Amino acid sequence: MTQFSIIEPITENDLADYYRIRYEILRKPWNQPSATTKDDTEHLSVHLLVRDENGKAVATGRMQFNSPTEAQIRSMAVIDGYQGKGIGSFIIQHLEKIAASKNIKQILLDSRENAVSFYLKNGYEIEAPSYLLFGEIKHFRMIKYL
Repeated sequence: MTQFSIIEPITENDLADYYRIRYEILRKPWNQPSATTKDDTEHLSVHLLVRDENGKAVATGRMQFNSPTEAQIRSMAVIDGYQGKGIGSFIIQHLEKIAASKNIKQILLDSRENAVSFYLKNGYEIEAPSYLLFGEIKHFRMIKYL
């Protein structure tokens, strides 16, 4: 079985891999410019990068702190060929541990329609329909209380 490691990307190489995955999975398929990969809340977030046993960067996750008691999961991305192997759940569990250590009481997220079942399996509940990204990707606001 493949082993995975999870880190906070700090080095130039780690950050390049982190933002490359976010772009390739979350923006490029919809012909969005790479500049849309980053936003003005990056500094309010914990960023995670997953590498496989050979050091290949395979997934990202991010948790933004909205208030002293609320966080929001964002930028979850797993590259093709690695989806369905538990990596996304691995990231969620790690983010939830970080949230709990900071006394966060609830975690929000806006899930793309095709990922709702993944978040339901990880204990999140649908709160309401959310926004439409790029005019075509339906999102749903989901929540989990810690």
